[in-house]
Amino acid sequence: MALSTEARNELLRAIQAGVPFAEAPFAALARDLDLGEAEVLTELRGLDEDGLLREISAVLEGAALGYESALATGVVPEADLDRVVETVNAHPTVTHNYLRNHHYNLWFTVAVPPEMGLEPTLHALSRATGVPHFHALQRTATFKIGVNFDPETRRNRSAVAPVAEVKPLDLSERDMRCFRALQTPLPLRERPFAALAKEAGVEEAELLSFGRFHLGSAIRRYVGTLRHRRLGVGANGMVVWRVSEAEQLEVGQRLAESPDVSHCYARNAIDGFPFSLYSMIHGPDRESCEALARELAIRIGIEEYAVLFSEREFKKVRLRYFLPELDDWWAAHGHPRP
Repeated sequence: MALSTEARNELLRAIQAGVPFAEAPFAALARDLDLGEAEVLTELRGLDEDGLLREISAVLEGAALGYESALATGVVPEADLDRVVETVNAHPTVTHNYLRNHHYNLWFTVAVPPEMGLEPTLHALSRATGVPHFHALQRTATFKIGVNFDPETRRNRSAVAPVAEVKPLDLSERDMRCFRALQTPLPLRERPFAALAKEAGVEEAELLSFGRFHLGSAIRRYVGTLRHRRLGVGANGMVVWRVSEAEQLEVGQRLAESPDVSHCYARNAIDGFPFSLYSMIHGPDRESCEALARELAIRIGIEEYAVLFSEREFKKVRLRYFLPELDDWWAAHGHPRP
C-alpha cells in the first residue's frame, strides 16, 4: 500500500537530510519515521521509477581527493551552441551545464586530477569547441552547501552547516575503490552496501566503517537527491554579488544563514564579470526568485547584484571521481595521462 502524502513527504525530507551508513539503512530510516522497511523501499522504488528520486549516494569533496574544480564560463554564439554543448558535455567530469541569461551564456562545472590540470583542460575544451576562452571561476571560500527541498512548500529549507576545509588525502588504491563504490547510486534493497562492497572488492563492514570515518570531510554528505523540476521547483537563480574583499566573509556568512540559499561560495572575478560572491536560490518561477533576491539584497545591504537564470539545462549529473573514462578523454585530446 502506498504511503500517505504526509509520510511520503517526511521520507523525502529524511533522505535529503542524510542516509545512514548502516547494514540496513532503509530499516534505520523506517524506524525513525515509524514505518516499515518494506514500506520505505517500496516508496523509494516508486519515486525512482517516476523519476523524482535522482539517486542516493555520497557527495564527495574533490579537494580532499586531490581534484581541481571550477565553475567555468564562456561566450558561445547561438548558432554554435548545440555543437559546443555536445563537445563540452562529452567530458566525463563536466557535471552541470546551463545556458544562462548573460553575455557569458554557457556555464558548466568541471573537476580534474592535478596531473591533468584545470587550465590545460579548459584549453583543450577551447580547442575542441572553437570557443576562444573558457574562464575558470574557482572557489576561494565556501560558506554553505545544502539542499533539502520541502515537498510541500517546494522551497529549499537547508540549515547552515559548517563546511570544513580539507587537505588532499594520501589515497591508496583500496581507498579509491571505496570512494568509487560510495559515489555509486545506492541499490534500493535491504542490504545495499553489501552489493557496493562486493563490487569494490572489500567487506561490507569495511566499506561502512570507511564511510563513517570520512563523513563530514572527504564525504560531505551521504544523501538522496531529487529532480527538482519534477517536484515543482521550476526555476533556479544564480545570484552573483559584487562585494569587496573586506566584506566577503561577513556577507557570505549572512547569505548562508538564509534557508532559501542552498549554496554560497566566493569565487575569483573575471573581465566583464566583477562579481565575487555566488549564491543559489530556487523557486516555482523566475518572479519568486527575483523577489527573493531583492529580499536578500536588502537584508545584506548589497545593491550591485545580478540574477542569472537557467534558460536551458544541458547536463546535470553527480560528479564521479577516479573514472577511467577521464584518461580516455584526455588521451583523445592529445595528452596521455602522465
